[in-house]
Amino acid sequence: MDSATREKARNVLKRILAAASYDVEEVGDPLDLSAVGSEDALVVLCSDDPETIESFDFMTYRLRIGEEDWVCRKLLFTMNPEVLTEDCIRWGPDEFVQQAGRAALAEVLGQRLLLDIQRPELDLPERRVEAAPPMEEGLERGPELPHLPVRVTEKRACEIAGVKGTVKCRLIPYWRYTYVSSGEREVKGRLVSFDSEGSGAINAINGLKMEINLDDIERDSTPPDSEIVPPRLMREDVEEEILREVTEMLTQRIRFRYEKGDTIFYEEKTLKPDRNSIRIELETIYVPVWQIRGGSKIVEVNAFSGEILSTPMDEGVELL
Repeated sequence: MDSATREKARNVLKRILAAASYDVEEVGDPLDLSAVGSEDALVVLCSDDPETIESFDFMTYRLRIGEEDWVCRKLLFTMNPEVLTEDCIRWGPDEFVQQAGRAALAEVLGQRLLLDIQRPELDLPERRVEAAPPMEEGLERGPELPHLPVRVTEKRACEIAGVKGTVKCRLIPYWRYTYVSSGEREVKGRLVSFDSEGSGAINAINGLKMEINLDDIERDSTPPDSEIVPPRLMREDVEEEILREVTEMLTQRIRFRYEKGDTIFYEEKTLKPDRNSIRIELETIYVPVWQIRGGSKIVEVNAFSGEILSTPMDEGVELL
């Protein structure tokens, strides 16, 4: 499915779900839409790619609203008749046309579309990939640390890695940071602003960066028997590095032209923000990783995204 076709399909699906009184928003790749109703939530994928569809079919998506934790239903629109799915609602061209027509009629009549989309029954429920289920009272819990949730099971991680062996969950530390810069300078009538803000995450083992969504972070018990990897980069060093990068990013070179007598002069000034005007906040969060050891081979899989690390984290390589 090319990008133009995908965009058109996304727009039609948005209208269908809106007609059914869902609050619909576009989301980033690999998904297309999220839709929240009064009693349920949906995530939507438009794709013909077998690997993307397989990952979508295996994954469990959760939505937390206040104290409630909903498991999202999954809606797939595909024009590829060859792909197989087990745990998502699948619309092909026929279903797509039918639902689009019903949505159009509901809009004409000023009525709410009654959209009956049920999750299919599974013949092989053990193949579903879910976040780790809530632990019952009395069972051993890991320490309470801010971390990304485990969305890929141990079994699925072994399938992704293609390796059989001993498996353990490792919690890799990251420094998640936010910065806010303020202030301005006026030079020869020109006002230069240093207002800026941003965020990111730095691997506390190797110093490489990773995008982490604050909304994905859980602040409760970690999986039991997980190995908590200690950071190698200290807070002070990370803070100084972020300060240096922000200062370099906001530094501006301004060139002025002025006349003196019958001569024209050009002057260039380099303006930097005041270090005291940049506020940085740091927090340690953890990314769960499944480490599979099969003989002399070690493969590590991101337990949140399902992606394979290029080499084990002990070798100091960033998550892919």
